Amino acid sequence: MKRILFLMSDTGGGHRAASRAIQAALDELRPSEFSYEMVDMWKDYTPYPLNTQPDVYADWVNNSPHTYAAQYWVNDRVFHLKAISDLYCRFSFLRMKHLYHDHPCDIVVCVHSVFVRPAIYALRRLQLRMPFITVITDYARPPLVWYDSRVDRLLVPTEPAYWRGRALRIPDSIMTITGAPIHPRFTHINMSKAEARVQLGLDPDVRIVLMVGGGDGMGPLVETARAVDSRPLNGELVIIAGRNTEMKAELESIYWQHKAHIYGFVDNMPTFMRAADLIITKAGPATITEAAAMGLPMIISGGIRYQETPNIDYVVERGAGIYAPGPEKVAQTVESVFGDDGTALAALAKGVTRIAEPEAIWNIGREILKYV
Repeated sequence: MKRILFLMSDTGGGHRAASRAIQAALDELRPSEFSYEMVDMWKDYTPYPLNTQPDVYADWVNNSPHTYAAQYWVNDRVFHLKAISDLYCRFSFLRMKHLYHDHPCDIVVCVHSVFVRPAIYALRRLQLRMPFITVITDYARPPLVWYDSRVDRLLVPTEPAYWRGRALRIPDSIMTITGAPIHPRFTHINMSKAEARVQLGLDPDVRIVLMVGGGDGMGPLVETARAVDSRPLNGELVIIAGRNTEMKAELESIYWQHKAHIYGFVDNMPTFMRAADLIITKAGPATITEAAAMGLPMIISGGIRYQETPNIDYVVERGAGIYAPGPEKVAQTVESVFGDDGTALAALAKGVTRIAEPEAIWNIGREILKYV
């Protein structure tokens, strides 16, 4: 049985979800052929205080988004300098050496940008022979550190991500556009909207607004939900707070004008997306990709500056969603979209087809299989 090692971290929900999605696809393509191990690189292979990143990430982004955006901007420029990149790789070498000793494997799949360069540097320096595959989980403009020409394969999600690689002189021989990784269950769901609503106990005859804050319940979800609820809507709200138990409790304490269904973390998101007419989300790549695969029009309520704002441009330019920053603009946009005869929703649904990549996870799986 071949052993695949995933390098990821729980800084945001996307990296672990991408790893699990790839595993599920490989298990369908080649049942019982692989064993998997996921390693949280920030937590297990960086020194204090860097190893606290998985614990502080959500609070940092929620409470001080400007400082998070600033460090992102700085790092994306500093690592253009070869001397800085080389120093970072050498500084991390002993920890990467321990990584490969602690987790022997046949293939390495990296789904976290920060660890591509030190991990491939150590692999080559140690003269280990297993293939190293990078799967980019950022979307329209991935940060510089994703790109390294020493990897065996670089799988990118979008055309802009591919052209950034070309600008950074990544050879075409190792880079290909696959689409972004989403779980196979988003491609397998075959229930109708009516069936999804019956399963979730939702009204089949009204419009459903799905509101999500990611796995960690990030952003002004409460304020946005209250603003939408204040508008005259012939519909119901479905609000998913993720793992943010305080947010869920606050949502449950509110008196709603419209019927509101409040959830914590859910593992049947395809059903919720199938049941909905419109999704309100921040510009995280995972939710955008999932919604696109499900044909679900989007209102983008915001995004982390520099890291996620390019995703907004990508979605809006292709007509798949509307950018409405802030709770009041979101509420106005929902009212406007729902206020006509369905023309606006139909136009958005058509735009979603321009960014949908339902075959992405299978493309990624087949690329990995080339190295088995």
